[in-house]
Amino acid sequence: MKKTVLVGMSGGVDSTVTAILLQKEGYEVTGVYMKLHENEGYHEANFEKVKRVGAYLGIEVHFYDLSEAFKHEVYDYFVETYKEGLTPNPCVMCNRTIKFGKMIEFADRLGIDKVATGHYLNCDGQFFSAGKDHAKDQSYFVAQVKKEVLPRLIFPLGNWVKEDVKAFAKEIPPLKDIGEQKESSEICFVENEYTEILERHMNIDQEGETLNAQGEVVGKHKGYMHYTIGKRRGFSVHGAHDPHYVKAIKPETNQIVVGTRDQL
Repeated sequence: MKKTVLVGMSGGVDSTVTAILLQKEGYEVTGVYMKLHENEGYHEANFEKVKRVGAYLGIEVHFYDLSEAFKHEVYDYFVETYKEGLTPNPCVMCNRTIKFGKMIEFADRLGIDKVATGHYLNCDGQFFSAGKDHAKDQSYFVAQVKKEVLPRLIFPLGNWVKEDVKAFAKEIPPLKDIGEQKESSEICFVENEYTEILERHMNIDQEGETLNAQGEVVGKHKGYMHYTIGKRRGFSVHGAHDPHYVKAIKPETNQIVVGTRDQL
């Protein structure tokens, strides 16, 4: 019986090469493009690339609308976490609930055994480990994936480096442009700055007090949601000669606490 695998395909070079490599290994490959958000024009362009790769490989590709689940599991978590003065990691949440949650369920409905993506990491069925390309290693972002799904996961790019992946795609004339395209954004639904997302839901521009480690008011800031721990710009510290960094955020009073590097 032929081995079957569902590949999460984005229209990017990593998932494209993943599908090609798995087909070369003898897998019966099926592709799925997951719509995760409502950014206008984004999905239409990417799914056209996925269909082109599907046609080249002679494989079936699906368009799977997960925007409602993504909003509930990832987007709302992203907004609420910043509201609480914390820094979210939407990719960790997405990998647990969507890519290796909902995509596993979709594979089950199609009767497909394995699931693969273009992540740069390795998995032996029990544990994740770092990929060969340390600059692109994504093993951290799967830290919360449910352990029971690990035996079903395949990551063909675990032993590749990004430049070789791009070079591989460029050697295939119909897919050369995919190998040459720019990197996608780190957070798929954030086009420029994360604050642009928050502005859709609340007023983030509310001036507040900057405090030192002793709780004394030493300056002003433009609204606590503009800051994450370690940030060193965008607030004032009167009379400071050394760089100051955000070391705590107090959302309930719209205050930030700052200190010098040795106070972090």
